[in-house]
Amino acid sequence: MVTVIVLQVITLVILGCLFLFKNYFLSYSTEKGKNLATKEDIEEITKKVEGIKNGYISEVEQLKAELVLFSRKNDILFDEKVRVFKAFQKALVSFKQYCEAALGTYDTRGEFHPTLESLDEADKKPALVHIHALHQIQLEDFIFLSEASNLALDELYEACQIMPSMELHLIANEDDRNLADSTIPVYESAITNINQCLQSLYDELEFPTGKN
Repeated sequence: MVTVIVLQVITLVILGCLFLFKNYFLSYSTEKGKNLATKEDIEEITKKVEGIKNGYISEVEQLKAELVLFSRKNDILFDEKVRVFKAFQKALVSFKQYCEAALGTYDTRGEFHPTLESLDEADKKPALVHIHALHQIQLEDFIFLSEASNLALDELYEACQIMPSMELHLIANEDDRNLADSTIPVYESAITNINQCLQSLYDELEFPTGKN
């Protein structure tokens, strides 16, 4: 009888131990599974973050390269615009000085006003030569000119188209006062158009003005 009771007690103890071990094992396995799942989740998230980070860095580097290329293109374009502006400025100022000297010659502008005789040899050329020089620059560098600048130059040519024949008549009729007087508005109009061309070409350079 006692043996049976002892065996039953041992059985109960073993069953109790097995039950406790089972619960502990299940609890441990569950926690271990959670930890394993959390680790895998972290690794997956880390991979995604690294992928996004690498993609972002790649896009930034590509953008930087594009900006450098864009900046270089703009620098080259600006240098070319400056070169063209200087060429036009030289030709236009020379033509303007010629027109002002013509006004001093054919009109009463005061004793200190320049005349054709006072011009340097580089500027003392017929209007046709000045116009041709401007037109040649426009033909060679039209790609760097805006529509506004091309229009301003065309208006200048239109205002000056009468000059070559007018000056030939002046040479043949030096004493014709009426003919000399008729040249005044032509040269004045040319000067106005020259100033407009210079302004348009300068605006095309797009220097910062500091205005908001």
